[in-house]
Amino acid sequence: MCDKHHCHIVPPHILEELAKRGSVSCKKTLNDTRRILHKRTTVLNNLLVREQGTAKGNRFIYDCQNQAKQRVELVRKEGEPNTKDTTVNSAYDTSGFVRGYFKNTFGLNSINDKGLDIISNVHYGTDYNNAFWDGDEMTYGDGDGIEFKNFAGGIDVVAHELVHGITQFLANLEYQGQSGALNEHFSDVFGTVVKQKYLGHDVSQADWLIGDTVVTEKFPGIAIRSMKAPGTANDFDKQPDHMDGFYSGPANQQGVHINSGIPNKAFYLSCLEIGLDQCALIWFNTLKTLWRTAEFDDMLDVILQVTKKLQNEEKVGNTAVKAIENSFSSVGISKTIV
Repeated sequence: MCDKHHCHIVPPHILEELAKRGSVSCKKTLNDTRRILHKRTTVLNNLLVREQGTAKGNRFIYDCQNQAKQRVELVRKEGEPNTKDTTVNSAYDTSGFVRGYFKNTFGLNSINDKGLDIISNVHYGTDYNNAFWDGDEMTYGDGDGIEFKNFAGGIDVVAHELVHGITQFLANLEYQGQSGALNEHFSDVFGTVVKQKYLGHDVSQADWLIGDTVVTEKFPGIAIRSMKAPGTANDFDKQPDHMDGFYSGPANQQGVHINSGIPNKAFYLSCLEIGLDQCALIWFNTLKTLWRTAEFDDMLDVILQVTKKLQNEEKVGNTAVKAIENSFSSVGISKTIV
């Protein structure tokens, strides 16, 4: 979830439903999101005028010591050995893997392509059931051990949230309506791509789940979302897998977490046809070309143009354009390339 651009992995409707079932920790987590909203909004409002000096993309891990504060104590930085705290080590290793994937695959120099240092905060709050990117840095709760557990240990969670940062600097997709659903979509796309790379899976081995490793056995479902089968991950999963089920109401910033299931399914179908690596290349180049208010039709127009260019350059196979077109058509989004 990005609550007015404050990006969390667990969307509000899941926390709300769990709170209704008596989860005090989920209620507290919901309440805390508004307290830390202001920083993220300020960051985005000043994005185009802020100085972005070139750095080295180093990692810094802070221990919040179960306080609702960031950067309480610096406990590990780039190049230092493992600590005795496995959560600190998880945040260090997973953020490094995400950084390495985007550097080695696309030549991206950290989150903003200018070597932005990657700041991670662990042990945030008490029984905090979320992880979030706030415009400058990452923060992870430990979970309450009832519904959720260590968020820093989920490679797809870490990738999802850090890609909110990448999207912030490459396209800054507005967080409402269809542009907001695309914002969530790109984070889920690269969450699952990085997860498959991390685990050494191919498309046939992948489970296509987001957040399955941060939910407990008591959580009413198997994950937070499913790319393969939107709407099936948990008891509260409202995602459609086709435009026929498009949510047009006002909740969740006009359905950003709900309607992202539609392009998510298109990505999954595309991967089945042309493979994970070709799709990742296509989607990354599409993200770089999108703009703040882009909607689903805009994305399809751009992605077909991007795919045609990559196909002409022989960077993707000669069936890629048709595969992408068919995949989006299968979820009710259609446009023919010219």
